[in-house]
Amino acid sequence: MHVLMLLVLLLVSGCQAAGPPPTTLFNYRLQDAGGRPLSLAQAAARLADADVIMVGELHGHQGIHRFQAELLARLLQGPGPVALAMEQFSRDSQPVLDAYLQRELGENTFIERANAWPGYRSDYRPLLELARDAGIPVLAANAPRHIVRCIGQEGPGYLDRLPASHRAWVAERLTLDDDAYKARFMASRHHGQPPSEFQFAAQTSWDDTMAESIAKHLGANPGTRVMLTLGRFHIGEGLGTAQRLWLRAPALRTVLIYPVVAGEENPPAPLWRLHVAPLPPVRLSDEPLPAMGTAAGTAC
Repeated sequence: MHVLMLLVLLLVSGCQAAGPPPTTLFNYRLQDAGGRPLSLAQAAARLADADVIMVGELHGHQGIHRFQAELLARLLQGPGPVALAMEQFSRDSQPVLDAYLQRELGENTFIERANAWPGYRSDYRPLLELARDAGIPVLAANAPRHIVRCIGQEGPGYLDRLPASHRAWVAERLTLDDDAYKARFMASRHHGQPPSEFQFAAQTSWDDTMAESIAKHLGANPGTRVMLTLGRFHIGEGLGTAQRLWLRAPALRTVLIYPVVAGEENPPAPLWRLHVAPLPPVRLSDEPLPAMGTAAGTAC
């Protein structure tokens, strides 16, 4: 296997020096697999020969988003062309994203037309502005949420009913095998209930689409280094998007950067660590789970 998996687990501290874990949400500390501190400059140097760098995140974690922006800035100083790929934008918004990068749209119009995530200004604006100033491409790598929702309700056969222009917004091939990623996903619980086969098809449609987006870009632009931002579940244990990319392009050298918070176990592999402080709890143990309802959006 040619995939280089350096899961950089996020250790919190604004500096890269040794010491106790950081106590704020704005800092991180990077370590190698042996627990030795690693500066951002040293990390960027080691990434010089990578083809793909997948930076996992806990959505809304400012220390992680800071790391993403600082890492991209370092990559832009390195050798060769760089591209940014993002889970946070779907393929149907690529023309809007391109127009913004070409300074043809203001930020408010861009956010509305690209259906940007609610935390765009605080979490992802620095990445987009770095990319825009550097003149590098940004890939709207993901599948549209409304299509993924319908896959979750009706199964992957829903894709066969889409017009060709819309079908192109989702990966040509979905990985529906009974693999380790499926087992991991099916073992999770949503609203206290195990996922269904259709829900897994929806989940992997995200992973396969992001993987395909990167593989196609690198096929057309060899020698480019692509940095992808995405939720950490998509790369946990080297599965998900990382595995789907390997299935499509096994020769690519892929680096996985995986966030870990205090109290969590380290991944079962000799990987880099970048630990971050934990986010406040979404809910307490004695709070009821919200009732499951029909997802908002247009009918399938």
